[in-house]
Amino acid sequence: MKAFVVINGLTDFEAEGRIIGNSDPPLNDEGKKQAEAAAEQLQGKGIDMILSSPQLRTIETAEIIAFGLGFDTSKITKGLKLYERAFGDLEGKLISEVDMFALSSWFGNAATPNGETVKDTANRIIAYMNNMVKIFRTKTMLLVVPEHVYKVLFWFFNGLPELGREHIVEAVNGSVHEFDTDDIPTAIKDYQPASNSPGADDSGDDPGRLLSQNEIDALIAELQG
Repeated sequence: MKAFVVINGLTDFEAEGRIIGNSDPPLNDEGKKQAEAAAEQLQGKGIDMILSSPQLRTIETAEIIAFGLGFDTSKITKGLKLYERAFGDLEGKLISEVDMFALSSWFGNAATPNGETVKDTANRIIAYMNNMVKIFRTKTMLLVVPEHVYKVLFWFFNGLPELGREHIVEAVNGSVHEFDTDDIPTAIKDYQPASNSPGADDSGDDPGRLLSQNEIDALIAELQG
């Protein structure tokens, strides 16, 4: 199964060099053009489903891409566990005023006041993605996500980062990335968040824990009617 990932189009926050996190600005004109360009790159890729982070900027990007692909925008799924990393008290501040490498280190595991660590963000995304890949194993999915969610997805498809190498994952607004789900490392497929970690609950219809094979089979049977 193929998976395509698009990073949301540009917003004024990002254009100004601000930490955006879970703030919710809309796309600016450049961001809308980037989404249209992404739709052109995805033509003929056989997209079966579109999964978007719940932020406004990702939903707008997903809708523009869906329109360009002739995809019913009402069928876009919001992945509630795919929301952007929370930067707490730093949101809205200029990146130039903050040591972002310290905050992006998997091993340093630093968090902002009232925000998340890198591992917090990964805990709620990786198990969720394992579930999605298993449930929709015959589908070609498109994920439209913000910057730090993309970085976790990069690790999901390629393996967790080595010490000091987290910063090599580049996230460009509107960029399209292709991954093969057959390449997901075994260690990632078995990744299970600790029960007391963010995203480790199974609330609502958006499980943050790794589902059992029996649960996966039941969900597939339900979807198939």
